[in-house]
Parts: sequence; C-alpha cells; structure tokens
Amino acid sequence: MSDRRASDLPSRHQRGSRTYDQAQKQVAAVADPLRKAWYGQALAQIRIDYRDRIALIGEREAGAYLAIHKTLKSAGTSIDPPDALIGATAMANNWTLATRNTKHLARTGARVENPWEERSA
Repeated sequence: MSDRRASDLPSRHQRGSRTYDQAQKQVAAVADPLRKAWYGQALAQIRIDYRDRIALIGEREAGAYLAIHKTLKSAGTSIDPPDALIGATAMANNWTLATRNTKHLARTGARVENPWEERSA
C-alpha cells in the first residue's frame, strides 16, 4: 500500500477542513486491518507534516465554541459541532476562514471568505 497518498484517507463528506478527531474516528471504523494500519500511519504523518498548520483547541476556542452554541440555540437553530468548532477556533484567534462552506460557517460569527468563488468587478 505504499503507493497510496494521505489524500486517499476515507471520507464520508468532502470538506475543506476536518478535525483530527474526526479523521481518527474514521480510521478506527475501517474494517480491513491492512487499510486501517496504513490509514493510521498516513494520519500520523499528516500530523507531523502539518504540525505548524494544526490549530490546537484551548480555553479561548472552547469558550468561543460554547458562545456559538448558546447563541444559535437561543435563536432556535443549531449547527454541526465540527462547523461550530472550526468557526470558534477562527474567532478565538482572529482568523478569517477560507472555505467553500460559507453558508454554515458564517452562522458562527467568524469571518469567512470563499477564495474559489468568482467576484463580480
């Protein structure tokens, strides 16, 4: 399986961003032991290769997550927890999210931008 790439990791949803925890859960669900081992190794390598681009979740991010959840719940709506966590991480660090998923992530209050979308002049 050495000719496989990390981009071959299993995915139920095509998304621009994922949490490491989500990927670990998907790897754990793989039935074939050889594939599971390869996916686990690939995921470990991703963590090494992208260590300077992985955002850690701390108190600020957790506080922003809870605020998003509370705000949306009081408005009578909800959001998928991974989207809320991504938005909260961006807000806590004063980042702008580059995503195609602007519809959902904008609801978090985070600044979002779709760089793949053409803008009218």
